[in-house]
Amino acid sequence: MIDAGKLKITLTCDNEKVRKVEIESTRPLHTSRLFIGKTPEQTLKILPLLFNVCGVAQSFAAFQALGMAENSAETAARNLLLNVEIVREHCWWLLIHTDKARLAPFLKYVTDFKKALFVGGDAFSLNSQLEINYEQFDGLIVQLETDLNALFFNQRQRFLDAKNEDYLHIWLNDNPSIPANLLRDLQANNYQNLGRCALHLLPELTDLDLLTTFNSQTPTWQNECHETSCLNRQQTQPLITDLLEKYGNGLMTRLVSRLFELANLPNVLRQNVFDMKSPSIQTKNKIGVAQIQASRGLLIHKVELENGVIANYQIIAPTEWNFQPNGVAALSLQSLCVHNETLLHQHAALIINAIDPCVGFELVID
Repeated sequence: MIDAGKLKITLTCDNEKVRKVEIESTRPLHTSRLFIGKTPEQTLKILPLLFNVCGVAQSFAAFQALGMAENSAETAARNLLLNVEIVREHCWWLLIHTDKARLAPFLKYVTDFKKALFVGGDAFSLNSQLEINYEQFDGLIVQLETDLNALFFNQRQRFLDAKNEDYLHIWLNDNPSIPANLLRDLQANNYQNLGRCALHLLPELTDLDLLTTFNSQTPTWQNECHETSCLNRQQTQPLITDLLEKYGNGLMTRLVSRLFELANLPNVLRQNVFDMKSPSIQTKNKIGVAQIQASRGLLIHKVELENGVIANYQIIAPTEWNFQPNGVAALSLQSLCVHNETLLHQHAALIINAIDPCVGFELVID
């Protein structure tokens, strides 16, 4: 693995307001240059060695951008692995500062599902072969759903049934789960609007749109900074729509969006299983571009091949959209008021963790 780097976020304050937000990144954005001159097969072998965060999403995007052939069952199996990885990343975000002990099963599901679905657990290579161990696979599906139900104190479906904030309040009553405690603390501190700023969610992009030239460090769409996060995917859910009307993209809406997606992922996995059993149709991905919805937002891979080897490779991760100098993180932080440095540091950290960069960060108050 290479050093993932980090973000240095500096808030400059004056007259009880954050006047300036500077975000410096040491993320190795040119890692993909390592693929230049390599064959697709070599690239697919190297890539998993470079990324320890969202490795399935990165491999899946590379697999598709490089034009690898697959059938519908294989695509569904890889989508299932992607969604299992999203479960892991959301649980890491939720539990790392609250109950690390409960993280253990979620950290190994990706590996276990790979072994249950592909020969030798090899899901993203030229030699990948789908071979489902149904006994092992069915057991993993049941166990993952059981672990998520326990995380929501067996009230996961009631949470998904909440259509507005009033129903959410009912769900929070006498619910000792970690998600409920998180939201109750938010309400008790009146942090629902914390970090609210102008809403510029990245629209869905077509493959043709992806051929547009993006700056890897500060990508924009139609000359504007946009956000890509879990909120993009959940914005049409009735509960999230209600919260958007009341709190915009403030902390309440952000946290509920991620918890809602986590709670709903077993239903998504069941759809993946159904798709795996569909008739197999051999397809070949379009060489050149791929977009994958990773846990933190849209991941883009763009590749140019010449004479069978890679001439250019570009990766644009969600962090580059959300944590660029004029991105949503900077705008959210600039909305903060300064009462004392300790409180400002706490509020800023809450916002940064809610938007969630894929690397660590250092927060400096000037």
